[in-house]
Amino acid sequence: MAYYGYQPNFPQFPQNYPQNFQQPYQQNFQNQGQQIQAQPQQIQNGGFVSIRGESEARNYPIAVGTSITFKDETAPYIYTKTMGFSQLDTPRFEKFRLVKEDAPVINADAPKSDDKKEGIDLSIYATKSELEALEERIQALADDMEDLRTKKATSKKKEVNEND
Repeated sequence: MAYYGYQPNFPQFPQNYPQNFQQPYQQNFQNQGQQIQAQPQQIQNGGFVSIRGESEARNYPIAVGTSITFKDETAPYIYTKTMGFSQLDTPRFEKFRLVKEDAPVINADAPKSDDKKEGIDLSIYATKSELEALEERIQALADDMEDLRTKKATSKKKEVNEND
């Protein structure tokens, strides 16, 4: 028996089904790539990345051979995270505290005035002559100790010789 006009019942695809089967997957992959690219913050504030807390700075992704400076918006700290040129290196993380200095800037080239005006108490320091006198006393004590050692050594030798 020959079935010449037989057509099997294959399921029919809906009219709006995409002919290119990879198209939906490509769209999903492109959307994920855009989300990943939008995740790192743009560097602002003169090269500082604004963050909220030390943990955020520690977890911030960094490329090999780069260094990033972070400004903490919640505390008076600046952090730097530096990655070496090898992927095996661990990032070096440093924390700096911002301190406002109220003292005036002193010019190093300006002639120095009296030390008492600057508030330095020199009475706690020894003078050179006092140190030389102390050195002489120490040397005299060391000489006395050496004399005592030689006397003990000679007395022991005499005792040993007398006992023989």
